[in-house]
Amino acid sequence: MFKKFSIAMGLAMGCSLVAFSGNAVAKNYKLKLGTIMPTDHPNGLGAVHFANLVKQKTGGHVTVSVFPSSQLGNEKEQFDQVEMGSLDFTILGYGEPGKREKDISILDAPFLAKDRAQLVRVLNSKVIQDIFTNMPKHMGAQAIGGFYYGARYLTTKNKIVRSPKDMKGLNIRVPDQKLYIDTLTAMGARATPMSFGEVFLALQQGVIQGQENPLATIANNKFDQVQKYLIQTQHIIGANAIYMSTSTMKKLPKAYVAKIKQAGLETAHWIDKKAFAQEDKFLAELQKRGMKLIKITNKAPFMKATQKIYKDYDPKLVKAIRAVK
Repeated sequence: MFKKFSIAMGLAMGCSLVAFSGNAVAKNYKLKLGTIMPTDHPNGLGAVHFANLVKQKTGGHVTVSVFPSSQLGNEKEQFDQVEMGSLDFTILGYGEPGKREKDISILDAPFLAKDRAQLVRVLNSKVIQDIFTNMPKHMGAQAIGGFYYGARYLTTKNKIVRSPKDMKGLNIRVPDQKLYIDTLTAMGARATPMSFGEVFLALQQGVIQGQENPLATIANNKFDQVQKYLIQTQHIIGANAIYMSTSTMKKLPKAYVAKIKQAGLETAHWIDKKAFAQEDKFLAELQKRGMKLIKITNKAPFMKATQKIYKDYDPKLVKAIRAVK
């Protein structure tokens, strides 16, 4: 009888432990994601897709609220919040994390990839995935999915540009990040750092003469209303990433963190396809809206002018990235 009682007690305690473990994992978590882009931009659409995947993969126990259109601040402010743990996720480029760890900023370097398909292969290569994995050694965030953002086009109101000499003295807005400033300066422009939310009004008032961004960003933010020329420099084949706060990783059960990282990778692949399709659509749409496309048939002068930027990076890293086919 005592033996049966002991077995029964053991089973009861085991069930309690299972139930306790289950309750620990089953706790509900409400997280926040910020993006500077509107909801109809591939990044905005991707943010919603990511939130849906996280909810699905965690059985509804982790929900992500999306705050688009710079509601939670500009690029720097959102990344700072992620590092502090007051924001769980953000979708941005590599400029802000590149201030903490230089290697990651190479993804914003000019003419790094020959086209968008190669850039996606670079993002999924071991050399870049290792950089993503090691980010928490340098900052309070980790990229959980890198994806195609778009080839950057130059836009101007009154000036046609076909070579670096045509850019001399042009006041062009760039993100407040060293690599963008250096790239546009090397191309001949007067690079003017400015928060993204201020760009439309600055263009409208003539404070700046132009800006550079991917086609989806140009179209969704209606820059065609204040710019005439769409100049096909494609000087940076750009990428972005979903960043997760390391503070958030620590407070969540490991099982949920694994599911969220999986959702990040799947979302990155989803955005790649969406961004490719929208880029093609917006090239035609911006011309229908009245922008004049200026094709750059010879990019060699731009490439030559910007090659000095690579002197800031480890030659082995540059070689490894360019070896990705």
